[in-house]
Amino acid sequence: IPARFEIGVEVPARVRVGEPFDTTVRLTNRGGHRRDVVVRQRWRSPRPLVCEMVAFAGVVNGHAQTAATALRTPIARGAAETCEVEIEVNGPFGFFSRTMTHAIRRGLVSLPRATAPLEFIAGQAFLLAGQDFRAGAVAGSTTDDDVRGVRDWRTGDQISQVHWRSVVRTGRMTVVERGGHSRGTLTIVVVAPGKRGRPVKDATFEAALATAAATAVTARRHGIPTCFVAQARNSGAASGVAHPTDEVSLLECFGRVAVAAPAGDALLEHALSHAARGGTLLVVASRATPDAWRARLCTAAAAACVVA
Repeated sequence: IPARFEIGVEVPARVRVGEPFDTTVRLTNRGGHRRDVVVRQRWRSPRPLVCEMVAFAGVVNGHAQTAATALRTPIARGAAETCEVEIEVNGPFGFFSRTMTHAIRRGLVSLPRATAPLEFIAGQAFLLAGQDFRAGAVAGSTTDDDVRGVRDWRTGDQISQVHWRSVVRTGRMTVVERGGHSRGTLTIVVVAPGKRGRPVKDATFEAALATAAATAVTARRHGIPTCFVAQARNSGAASGVAHPTDEVSLLECFGRVAVAAPAGDALLEHALSHAARGGTLLVVASRATPDAWRARLCTAAAAACVVA
């Protein structure tokens, strides 16, 4: 873009599929001549998250600024780190034109569509594939009322669970953790690969992911910790596991996920270790997920999940 033009883009950092949001594009003509321009804005991403926007078409006077705001609706889940602004400058009488494209570091995360959460039970495993799911008990999951230990206080715990001797000794609010009353971790495992490293193009998978996201948010609001597991291509075990500390980071996991490889042994072991301690295992798959991947996870969970 010539030095006499300055561009600014204002958008929310996070949007949700199906929910409109405002995009504002500002164009400043630093030169002294009037310019007849057409300004378009879009995001760089493997698949379109939002339709391209024609922000402005008309004349901008010298040393003047114009701004255009449009209401747009995300059409797909995903993330983009850079947006592009294209300026087409038309010459006098329309005899010639010149098009220039400028990249701006203005990220956008499109979260899954809002939907109803799944009603889950601690110590269960669920396989989600669109609106269909199957459930079964997690092997080794503790569901009795035996005392399993003492842990720090979490939102949602009852005052009757407080371990007062530990409170007096350590000065920290702690509670007795019992098998039948434990708020175990909700672990989400995503096993829906894209072809040749590209994002999954499957409405079934997107519906399943939206249900999982709604379930995870509901669980977190009730004080249940979450673990997110998804294996990306050429990434190690550590990079495939996330323990979101708040609702925003939790939703970003669902917005950014793009699975390209089956979950490795280390990831499965990590996920099942949470489930075996009174937690819940939620597996998100697509109808295109290879049977071998599903079989591997089902075997690891001791047949807790069946193919949907």
